[in-house]
Amino acid sequence: MARARWIALAMVAALVMGAAGCGSSEKGTDVTKVAFVAPYSDNEPDWTKQAQEVVEDWPKKLGVRVDKVDASQTSDIRGALEQVSHEGNQLVIAHDSRYADAAEEVAKETRVPELVWGERSDPPDGLVGQITVQDKEGGYEAGLVTAHSAYTRRLGIVVIADGSAWDTATWNRMAGGFIAGARSYDPNVEIRYVQVGQDGRATPQQVHDATKRLTDHGSQMIFALGGASTVGALRAITEAGGEDQYVGVIGDKATFNTDNNVLVSVMLDTRPAFEQARRDLRAGTFGDHPYALTLRNRGVWLFNTGRTPSDALEAGLAAGRKIQRGRLKVPVTATSEAVEELIAGEAPEG
Repeated sequence: MARARWIALAMVAALVMGAAGCGSSEKGTDVTKVAFVAPYSDNEPDWTKQAQEVVEDWPKKLGVRVDKVDASQTSDIRGALEQVSHEGNQLVIAHDSRYADAAEEVAKETRVPELVWGERSDPPDGLVGQITVQDKEGGYEAGLVTAHSAYTRRLGIVVIADGSAWDTATWNRMAGGFIAGARSYDPNVEIRYVQVGQDGRATPQQVHDATKRLTDHGSQMIFALGGASTVGALRAITEAGGEDQYVGVIGDKATFNTDNNVLVSVMLDTRPAFEQARRDLRAGTFGDHPYALTLRNRGVWLFNTGRTPSDALEAGLAAGRKIQRGRLKVPVTATSEAVEELIAGEAPEG
């Protein structure tokens, strides 16, 4: 009975939205209601937290209602996206790259625009907006700061394949930038690299054990790139004690950083992408270009902890300014093989 009722409601909603024309057009769409579909506990906690803070400003500032959906409570992501697309939302923010394929298919069927993470090969016009990240450039800044701060000049990188293929490629590009940044400060810095997990699965314990092997081999600073499982790396560093430190992504790890072991973190701020997508939807230009998080718009930035030396941070930020002016190129390493080749001395074109 519940299923039949849902189908009937979906059909009615689809007819209403089809008549209203929810997709972006030359005249644009009046954005009054948005759905925010996020992984919450099924990913790095700060991933959802930061993005949620952006959209939570919209009701008061813009008069835009935001429906928040915890996608960790269902195994049917497509069903969740379909449901919010039939509830009068003019935009659905699919806040996890693992949702991108389903979101694109739902957008085609319902004609409700979806904002997704990652590049799409052939997105439908006006229906799919793509969020991209200046990943390797953020990694470069972090690598320079880390090498500048590490008295042993021994660094480790743990890439965690606990998300989508796009996530893993993003982390590997960031790892390559980290290597290039570290070597710009000291060409002889020692770097060890490992990728943990496969097919979107990696546990905190696996990450912990991989990190411990790196610290046992003398790596003082560990750059851990991934989702929720990165806490395993911070735990291993905390257990090691001494001068070992953690370099992170996405969040400040404040909840888990009980012993102040975080040196610096490459942060992602979704505000530039989310707000430009909303403006473009109103203007009828949604999806005409990628929604890039960059150093320039502070979609990518370095979080300064109490352990970040000021001179090291300034060196990293100065490199970022050179990148913005086009005076510094960063190599592209989208695979583990490319990262290992870069460590071995082969520099791909940036």
